[in-house]
Amino acid sequence: MNHIFEHTFGTGHCIQYQRLPSGTCYHADTPEPVVELLEQLRHSRRKIRLYYGDPTTGQSWLDEHDVIGWIGRSTGTIKVPLLIEPGDIGGPALLDQCIVRIDSPRQVLYQHDEFRVGTVELVRGELNRLPWEIWIDGSVHARFKVKTEARQYQDFIQGKRFALI
Repeated sequence: MNHIFEHTFGTGHCIQYQRLPSGTCYHADTPEPVVELLEQLRHSRRKIRLYYGDPTTGQSWLDEHDVIGWIGRSTGTIKVPLLIEPGDIGGPALLDQCIVRIDSPRQVLYQHDEFRVGTVELVRGELNRLPWEIWIDGSVHARFKVKTEARQYQDFIQGKRFALI
């Protein structure tokens, strides 16, 4: 049985957590399937990629950084899940209530029912220095010198490619 509690930070900001029997604390709004999967992943130290987004609509925030690693856990009285990059010993706390998809290098492990990246297009732009553009839902999102780099980014942001490198 998960224990729900509130913690008020020095800033006056209050967050409701659920503490699992393992001692790990997740945001109270984190869906149960995400909590269960993250706990499994924390024990296995399997490499994953996280997609953060709007938990109501499933719209991805299109994050590129701090999204690949393995799940660890902080120390202290509130032990929250961390995303730890290979070779590091610590990392940022997860926004676990905002996870809309979790991938392993070869498969989707979890996906919000309404998961959406947007309409992603590769376009030849006007800039000579960065002629290749990735447009998402009608707006320029990124620019590249080389078409292959733009294609790799397009595949990465759409979840067809696990990592950029």
